[in-house]
Amino acid sequence: MIHPGSLRRSGTPGLSVGPLGLGVAPLGNLYTAVSEADAEATLSQAAECGIRWFDVAPLYGFGLAEQRLGHFLRQAAPADRVISTKVGRVLEPAPTAPTHEHFVAPLAYRPVFDYSRAGIERSYEESLHRLQLDRVQILLLHDIDRSHHSAHRLLVKQLLDESLPTLHRLKSEGRVDAIGLGINEWDIGYEILASADIDCVLLAGRYTLLDQTAESSGFLEACARRGVPVLAGGVLNGGFLAGGGIYDYHPATAALIQRRSELMTLCEAHRVELAAAALQFSASHPAIASLTIGARSAQEVDTLIGWSRVTIPPEFWDALRRSGFLSHDTPTPH
Repeated sequence: MIHPGSLRRSGTPGLSVGPLGLGVAPLGNLYTAVSEADAEATLSQAAECGIRWFDVAPLYGFGLAEQRLGHFLRQAAPADRVISTKVGRVLEPAPTAPTHEHFVAPLAYRPVFDYSRAGIERSYEESLHRLQLDRVQILLLHDIDRSHHSAHRLLVKQLLDESLPTLHRLKSEGRVDAIGLGINEWDIGYEILASADIDCVLLAGRYTLLDQTAESSGFLEACARRGVPVLAGGVLNGGFLAGGGIYDYHPATAALIQRRSELMTLCEAHRVELAAAALQFSASHPAIASLTIGARSAQEVDTLIGWSRVTIPPEFWDALRRSGFLSHDTPTPH
C-alpha cells in the first residue's frame, strides 16, 4: 500500500498532494494521440478516485496538455486541487504543428528554452491562460539537466542568479505556494540544493526497480536532511516496467529487456504484478512524498489505483535483494 503524501517543508503548510498524482503528459499526445473524450474521461476518473494533484508542463503537447487540463478544471466541481506546472521554456507560435520525436500532433508552437526572469514570467502567465487559473500551487524549473551540455555551467549560474530569485519572488507575492525543480538527473539537484532554498524536487526515473541512483548517490538522503520532499515521476521508466518498449523516452536496449525479464520471473514466482511492485517500491522511500503517474484513459487510471493498493508479500522484496535488484539496506514497503 502507498502512504499519504504532503509537502511539509517550512513555508508550505497544509499543501497535501496525496499519495498519487496524475501526470498529464500523456494527454499532450505523448507517443500516441489521445482524443478529447478520452482526455476528459481520464481527468474525471482521476478526480473521482481521489487524486487531487495534477502535474503538467508547457512542453507536453506544446500547450495541449495544459489546455486540456484547463478545460477540465473549468467544468469540474470546485475542489481543493493541487496543480503543478513548469517554467524554463516559452512556446513560440509556429505556422504549422511541428514534428516531434515524443509528441504526436502537438499544438502549433515551437518550444524554446528560456530561464530568464522575463521568460519565466511569460511562461507562467501563458500557462495560467491555458489552465484557465489565477495561480497554481507548485511551480517547477523544468529540464535543467546536463542535456544542455557545454552550456551547463552558464545555465547553473543563470538559475542561481536569475531563475530561482524569480521563483522566490512569485512565491513571496503569493502567486504560488511552493517552488522547486522538475528534473531527470539527480546531480543538478545536488548543485541547486547546495546553493539555494527550494520547497520540493520532482525527480523522474531515478528511483525505480531498474534505477536507484537517486539513493545510491545520496541525493534522496540529502533532500531528507534539508527537509525537501521528493515527488517521484517516471517510476515505471516511461512505461517500460508496465510492459512497454520505451525506457525513459528511448527504445529499450536488449540488456534492459533482459533485466526486465529477470524481474518478471521473480514476480511470477511470488504472484506479483511487476508494475504494482514498481509503484509501491518507489513510494516506500521515506524521502519521497508522492508519485506522479501518467495515464491516457479512465481504465488506465483504475489500473494504476489498483496497483497502488494490492498487497505484496515481504518475501518478494527479499527475493529482489538476493537477486541483486536491491541492496540490503534499500527501503521497501512494509
